[in-house]
Amino acid sequence: MFLYSSTTRFRLHSTLAFTFLVTCLLGCGTKEPTPTNPVENKTAPVTSVDEPETELPSEEEATPVDSVTLPQEEPAEVVPSETPETASRRTELEQGLANLQIPPVWLADITTEWDINKPWKDGRIEIRRLLGKNDQASQREAIKLTWDYLQKDDIGNGHELPMYLFLGNEPIWAVHAYRQRIADPTTEHPLPDLKSLASLYQKYDMFEEAKQQLDTAMKHIPGPPWTEMREAEIQSDYGSLYAAWGKTDMAKKHYSEAIRLFPTAKPPYGKHLLPQRAKKVQSKLDLLSMGSLTGQTLKDGKYQEKVIGYSGDINITMVIANGKVAKLDTRHQEKIDQNACKLIPQRIIEAQSLQVDGVSGATVSKDAIIGGTLQALKKAGLK
Repeated sequence: MFLYSSTTRFRLHSTLAFTFLVTCLLGCGTKEPTPTNPVENKTAPVTSVDEPETELPSEEEATPVDSVTLPQEEPAEVVPSETPETASRRTELEQGLANLQIPPVWLADITTEWDINKPWKDGRIEIRRLLGKNDQASQREAIKLTWDYLQKDDIGNGHELPMYLFLGNEPIWAVHAYRQRIADPTTEHPLPDLKSLASLYQKYDMFEEAKQQLDTAMKHIPGPPWTEMREAEIQSDYGSLYAAWGKTDMAKKHYSEAIRLFPTAKPPYGKHLLPQRAKKVQSKLDLLSMGSLTGQTLKDGKYQEKVIGYSGDINITMVIANGKVAKLDTRHQEKIDQNACKLIPQRIIEAQSLQVDGVSGATVSKDAIIGGTLQALKKAGLK
């Protein structure tokens, strides 16, 4: 059995892109494969692959993979060797997986008033409502419901199990569940799983493993009409990975490619959002060369910006007073933001910098807030 450590802490990188939520949903609505049972007492091997976020596609988007041109070998870039800290993060995950117990002991003590006889389409809405409350008790109740639906074999194609584990602050269990799905030959559209597992590896500073997931994701890019958009998303994921890895030149290269690809995409719907998505990546690219706001000449006043979040638009209102960010408010429709819409603005104000830590499981919301704040700062005179 695997023993799960509940004290796992995540150190998020300020440059982390991600896209987690958006990627996980890419599998929504696809043909349901035979479900895998995570009670199995072994960790399934991982095939080579890459990241999670990501503004996910619905079932209609899933297109069989034809021939795909693989990316050329990346040029070498000198980066610091693995530090004791990053080695410790890797060990933390490996030991956690080795001791993981499924289901965890605490699950038996969780009670819920939800009628499990209701169909999954209703249950998943309740699970997301609980996750959106951003407290441990609600998160565990959400995981309990997800597990109960899994046991009754009423959980769609199963792609939401690892996603809700991640959002419910059970990252090690989520890694195990993603590995199982990727190793299962009946998983027809593994792209969101590969991206999500890459994101989890990245949070544990396992950059090589994250890159392998993205490399494999490139092999699963769907055919037209989704090809360019999906490739642009993965290029953005590569950029975020390399930024967190310290390979700034490679991060810039991949961000630039994503910015080039988004306007060329011709998806059957959502095309009107492509300029905004390219703009979000441009903000990530700009942030690579930006440090503290201290010393910047900012014009006092109120500035507003609208950006794409996970569930809809995020409207940002920023107040500059005495040349500093004095107030940063967000109006949004994010249903599962892990409190990012409150915490990220607070951190920006406290640090007077956009290089702030994110919130586990809320990469999309975090990136949107930082990108929107950057655009508002430019209106205030940021050079």
